[in-house]
Amino acid sequence: MSPRLRKVVLVLLAVVVAVVVAVATPAIRKELKQSFSPVPARYTELYFTRAPVVEGDSVLVPITVDDRGPGVRTHELRVSVEASDGRTTASTTTALTPRPDTPASAVSKLPLRTGSVVVRVALLDSSQSLHFRLPAQAVPAPGSTP
Repeated sequence: MSPRLRKVVLVLLAVVVAVVVAVATPAIRKELKQSFSPVPARYTELYFTRAPVVEGDSVLVPITVDDRGPGVRTHELRVSVEASDGRTTASTTTALTPRPDTPASAVSKLPLRTGSVVVRVALLDSSQSLHFRLPAQAVPAPGSTP
């Protein structure tokens, strides 16, 4: 095999490996998809600023809403804590008004009751929602005192 043909084969092999790695890596796949897909002129991002934490007999839920695009609007969020059977053990509603391209954050504090296992956040003017499973050791066991 000539040196020139060997270089061509090595370059083609390197390209195939790069494509396989790109397709197999979720972050790269997402970036490629966004690069070739149109992004709406206006959209809203909802996310946990940090993971919810248990402090004593409460759970602190840090949430951020980020409006991308023109205009200002207020978003209503329902933050709740649920038991394993789906029953809501605590709930609150929060309003956040992010400025364009400037996120708005809040921390909701909810009482943590026995059997509470999941934190849910719903953006009421959209289908967006979040959930977070609380660590088992942070939840009060039945019969214990918080």
